[in-house]
Amino acid sequence: MTFVCLLLPAWPTDAATSTELVARALERAPRVRIEPSRKVLWADARGLDGAQIADGLLAITQTLELLDGKVGVATTPIGAESAALAGPELITVVPAGGDRDFLASLEIGVLRPPPPLALYPLLASVGIERCADLAALDREAVEVRFGSHGLALWRLARADDPRLLFPPRPQELPSAEVEWVDYELDRQEHLLFIIHSLLGTVLDYLAKERQGAHAITLVFALANRSVVTELIRVSHPTSDRRTWIRVIRSRLDQVTFDAPVTRIRLEANRVAPLTDRQGDLFDLGFATARATETALAHLLDLAPDALMVAERSAHPLPELRLRWTPDPAGETTALATKVGSPGQTTDPELTLQLFFEPRTIEVWVGERRGTIVPHRYYDGIRNYSLTTSLGPDFISGGFGENRYHREYFQCLRDDGVMVLLCRELGDRWILAGWWD
Repeated sequence: MTFVCLLLPAWPTDAATSTELVARALERAPRVRIEPSRKVLWADARGLDGAQIADGLLAITQTLELLDGKVGVATTPIGAESAALAGPELITVVPAGGDRDFLASLEIGVLRPPPPLALYPLLASVGIERCADLAALDREAVEVRFGSHGLALWRLARADDPRLLFPPRPQELPSAEVEWVDYELDRQEHLLFIIHSLLGTVLDYLAKERQGAHAITLVFALANRSVVTELIRVSHPTSDRRTWIRVIRSRLDQVTFDAPVTRIRLEANRVAPLTDRQGDLFDLGFATARATETALAHLLDLAPDALMVAERSAHPLPELRLRWTPDPAGETTALATKVGSPGQTTDPELTLQLFFEPRTIEVWVGERRGTIVPHRYYDGIRNYSLTTSLGPDFISGGFGENRYHREYFQCLRDDGVMVLLCRELGDRWILAGWWD
């Protein structure tokens, strides 16, 4: 990134001159930014000749009779601004990578930060007058002695300027559109024919960029001046036209238009790079992985609400804390075919598994500090001895028929399995779940 800073001590005060200055500056650089309070104009010279842009900006100030203008060119904002403020020439170009060396001999005031008024005398009292003096100190020493404002000044003295003058440009996603005035379409076959052509334009562009679309928006303009918008997603990013036509046809079968269509616009909303998976020669299942993923993607395209999202609440009962709801945003759909991909690792952890229906069990209990605790239970198949029983954890609440009072015990069986036992009202014992 190269920055060009135009410093105008006599900054124009009238809107007409200021607007003319910006308009002409945009003829020299693709992006400009003004800061009237600092009396500077910034130009983005990334990939361009910074000195040539600086010369053009200086010519603009002379044409508009804006006197005493100076220009600095550097790879950091503080370097360019300091070059414009303290540079020896009307146009000062700092060599690439030499911003810190250029700042070293300059006085601290050239940094023009807004610190407290007492900071400059404090720096001068310890012999810090130039940028090199401050940049030579350790960060910890600066932060302890001069605080956060002194630390910000220290970074600037080292040509470490975090300002983002020109944010990254958003990616321009491809789109295609067709409109007709001599006739109107009301048959799905005709619409699909046009959509197929629009898809070709959009997907061919994405394919050249090694990208695939994850979501596409179809906008239909109707003869009655209404607009119908359909957002269509697929299970994973793809630039395959057959997949998109299949999904779009399935969606249009569910759409009814109130009037004939006069215009169709197709635009990609979300795109992602197309990547090829690295295969494992010793993975016996990898040979069928692609077919399995394709089949799963096809199912998800036909039923995008097949994937559910887990929503956790603060309900005191374990079986009611978690509920599964459809994924309306389609966020988990993109991850569906990535489960088990090579390179994925998950830290092992114990997870409580609950039965769909709690199982009633027989429990042999003992007494510990005046409280009943389980020692052994029978689930209808075999007996299990419990080596450890933690609890009880009391949970109660509800009203009327929904009233509950439970005592939960976290137990370790003699075979090493952790189980969750529960004692309900009426001295009924249930096996709620287990950990694995």
